[in-house]
Amino acid sequence: MSASSSDAAGTRALLRQFEQSFADSTLSVAEARALRSRLAAHGQQGPALTTLRQQLFALARERFNSFEDKAVVEWLEAASALLLPLAPPQPAQTAVHFSPGTECVDAIRQFISHAAHQLDVCVFTISDDRITDSLLAAHRRGVTIRLLTDNDKLFDRGSDIRQLQANGIPVRIDQTTDHMHHKFALADRRLVLTGSYNWTRSAATANLENLLITDDTTAVARYQGEFERLWAAMTVFEGH
Repeated sequence: MSASSSDAAGTRALLRQFEQSFADSTLSVAEARALRSRLAAHGQQGPALTTLRQQLFALARERFNSFEDKAVVEWLEAASALLLPLAPPQPAQTAVHFSPGTECVDAIRQFISHAAHQLDVCVFTISDDRITDSLLAAHRRGVTIRLLTDNDKLFDRGSDIRQLQANGIPVRIDQTTDHMHHKFALADRRLVLTGSYNWTRSAATANLENLLITDDTTAVARYQGEFERLWAAMTVFEGH
């Protein structure tokens, strides 16, 4: 039996024991001692305890007929949940990649392919058709993509920006004499990819570049905020 199946069986057994104690609406000292011992023996914790707790409140609600009585139980359930220990914060997950070589481009393509709902891309240029193909594939499977890029680089030989725009990906560009030189992307508002790495063939084959991917919430929020600011400020690229 797997660990998850064993946990589920233990939770069901505990619920039956609680139901037996609830038959007379009284939790005796002996019953409480037996239940505490059973809880310790099964090592119930975390999600399993939360599920069991919810089931016990549902059991109590079944005993009441009036809306007011059920509302009291629901309030008690919500209030008691506030007293439960909070789960410790999980450390940020971070990956670092370097080029030349395919390490960075492979990481970018994986980042794109794993996006479930949204990709916000803010890069100086895109001329690596491997990355372009990954973006188009994500677009075809329904991922919402927004692309910010530099206006001057649009017309470089090998630039794929116009191809992406022609396939329905919205593009916005800066209208200054300076460069929009960012190289970052966000996936589903929970991951950010950034670094010196340009999304070009030369970055993979010749340049010394770096790339960092993290789910650190502070970093993601800052980059998402900058993307939204630039998206509002920049000009829609119409494709010509």
